Amino acid sequence: MKIVALKFFYALASSKRLAVGLMVYATFLVFVATLAQREIGVAAAQAEYFESFFCVGSLGPLKFPLFGGALVGLAAVVNILASGWRYVSGGLFGFGASVAHMALVLLIVSGALQYFMRVEGSLVLREGMSSDTIVVGAKEGAAGEPVKLPFSVKLADFSVEHWDSSSTPKSFSSRVEFSRGENRSEQVVSMNSPGSFGGWTFYQMSYGDGGRTSVLAAVRNPARLLPWLAVGATFIGMAIMFLPRLFEKGRGGDE
Repeated sequence: MKIVALKFFYALASSKRLAVGLMVYATFLVFVATLAQREIGVAAAQAEYFESFFCVGSLGPLKFPLFGGALVGLAAVVNILASGWRYVSGGLFGFGASVAHMALVLLIVSGALQYFMRVEGSLVLREGMSSDTIVVGAKEGAAGEPVKLPFSVKLADFSVEHWDSSSTPKSFSSRVEFSRGENRSEQVVSMNSPGSFGGWTFYQMSYGDGGRTSVLAAVRNPARLLPWLAVGATFIGMAIMFLPRLFEKGRGGDE
């Protein structure tokens, strides 16, 4: 009985239909979350639908239970591993397929690692002011938790440009000075150009007090390179799978 159950689970876990079903369901989940973000915001929608195992979706007055993105990702990892073991053959093609499968698993796992390892906070500075503390988890009605940085950040200057005859900002940037002991670095952090120091990345979020205060987002993400590694490994695996076949067809045509 146990063997029959294991065979059934293995067949289900490695099913191509399960892979297609997960992709279709993930598309639907993104659709529902996109509608929800208009009401609850991007961050709340991400936490509700993609960082949970179960959630409640809504389409107008209709509410219904859903599997969250965390559970979908876990099911995708199981499906990729099981289908890779079941369908991948030997030879160069099979080796390339194995590399591509493992890269897809790494891509999903890297998303989970970034969720658990990523630290993101905000830093509010006035011109001439320096600080070595950011606030993590600040939300409306909640003060957040202070986290000490291993270096200090000083706002040397803040500048903002407006569109002609308008109070709408065109661009704004902060000239900041990072210092840790004798190690110092001056960088300009703007809307589309972050700065980095000591393993942290700083983004220009907003400003206040008529341009006298700058609001920076500070992010530390030790797993930030894993998605790039996974994408590169996927490309290598696909190349190993299909390039030899293309060359074989080319030689066949020459003959």
